[in-house]
Amino acid sequence: MNQREVEPVPQGGGRFSNNFDFMRFAAATLVVVAHAYALHTGYSQIGLHDPVMLAGRAALAVLLATSGYLIAASWESTASPLRFAWKRFLRVVPGLIPVILVTLFILGPLVTSLPQDDYFATLFSPEGFTAVPFFENGGVLGLFQDNPVTYVNGSLWTIPLEAALYGVVAALGVAGLLHRRGALPALIALNVLVWFCWFDDVRMAKVRFSLYFLFGALLYLRRERVTLRPAIAGGLLILLVASAMTPLATIAGVVAIPYLTIYAAHIPLPLLNTFGRHGDFSYGIYLYHYPLQQTIIQVTANTVAIPALFGLSFAAAFACAYLSWHAIERRALAAKNLRVSDLRRALGLSPRLEPLGR
Repeated sequence: MNQREVEPVPQGGGRFSNNFDFMRFAAATLVVVAHAYALHTGYSQIGLHDPVMLAGRAALAVLLATSGYLIAASWESTASPLRFAWKRFLRVVPGLIPVILVTLFILGPLVTSLPQDDYFATLFSPEGFTAVPFFENGGVLGLFQDNPVTYVNGSLWTIPLEAALYGVVAALGVAGLLHRRGALPALIALNVLVWFCWFDDVRMAKVRFSLYFLFGALLYLRRERVTLRPAIAGGLLILLVASAMTPLATIAGVVAIPYLTIYAAHIPLPLLNTFGRHGDFSYGIYLYHYPLQQTIIQVTANTVAIPALFGLSFAAAFACAYLSWHAIERRALAAKNLRVSDLRRALGLSPRLEPLGR
């Protein structure tokens, strides 16, 4: 290997052989910064090429590119679709349910403009159920209606997107297409076409974020043929910075960010390699910070300065993430290798069925 190249660490190298934990934490932190700015200011007052928002979108892109790379690796190391689905369930759902419960049953009753009886009656009504899943607008529940932004937890829109992309990886794997040379590039090309059809629609153009995941997956699947060179990374970084304040910023991001993410993740820096030894808090930070920021904005009538809003919300979100990791997420992930026979033994049943997968 050329000494100027960065070699991808084999999947068997383990969690602490790369910088993914650090990068996810840093990206989640940058998302908190961007949302503090956006929720304090109001999306309608922010320009299309606002540098803070561009940085926040880049951070989300890093999270998705990382996810695509690691999910493709997870599929390769998992012999069964059922086992793969079980692992994905354990990583996403146990941490997600508590933030929904905290939002609806702790924060919601504290800040709603509705009488308490009306709040809970609405929450359990058909109208309330239809408003819950994506937390896009709290109007039905009387939440955050005087804030510059009325979303309850705008971060959650990426959860169904990622779940769908996990399904895409599994479907391609089951069909034997994941390693076919043209299958994933064809899916990427189709996604690009759809994105360009909606390019001027700010909301629908979010479809481009699936490209970060797909390119991340492609970089893993082609890792034996893709060289991580400083010269390439430097050129892509220049492209990204030069296009930042232009209409080409989103296109440059899709081209540059996946490669830059994987390149940075494999730079051999021992301090960053072991960053996550005390826990993986990025998911919890990402889930909790948005409703906490909205609550702070409402309680203070939006008088808290943006840096203070970031500091307060990050501290609170980190505390929630810490508790979530140690009390829920880590324990759930310990069950990822659970077999049907293990479950039957735990329930006192005869272990006659075959394992979920090897």
